[in-house]
Amino acid sequence: MRWRGLVLLLFGVVSLGAATEVELHYFWSATCPDCMVMKAYLAGLQDRYPELRVVAHEVTFSPANWRKMVTLGEAYGLTKEVTPTVFVGDLGVVGIGLAAELQIEEEILRCRAEGCPSPLDRLPTSLRWALSPLEVLLILAVGVGVLLLVWK
Repeated sequence: MRWRGLVLLLFGVVSLGAATEVELHYFWSATCPDCMVMKAYLAGLQDRYPELRVVAHEVTFSPANWRKMVTLGEAYGLTKEVTPTVFVGDLGVVGIGLAAELQIEEEILRCRAEGCPSPLDRLPTSLRWALSPLEVLLILAVGVGVLLLVWK
């Protein structure tokens, strides 16, 4: 696999032919410092690969985006529901770091060369129902408020 990645990276550097558009979905949270690191990394990739289209989904304040991330994560076989999460081609990756960055770039290069459907094509017709962190906090706040009213 390392050789394949090296070959794809080299191919991406020396390729002069037209590349296929690649769609990447990036799920991030407004409260996540690692998400800013991933955002900067993805911006650098967009500079190097103009055919890369990054679609960002903020999940802290959007329960619908949270459910979309959870459902896509299931479709990709991910076991963690955390941010940042990236989906591109056949890759779903959680977190930051060199390993994640290399996997993402390798998959982008593969998709440029071979073509890949949108990650959203893996979404079923209905999203998995899952409480977002914001919804959990709201439920807890309402529950505490009710308890305080009852104890008065």
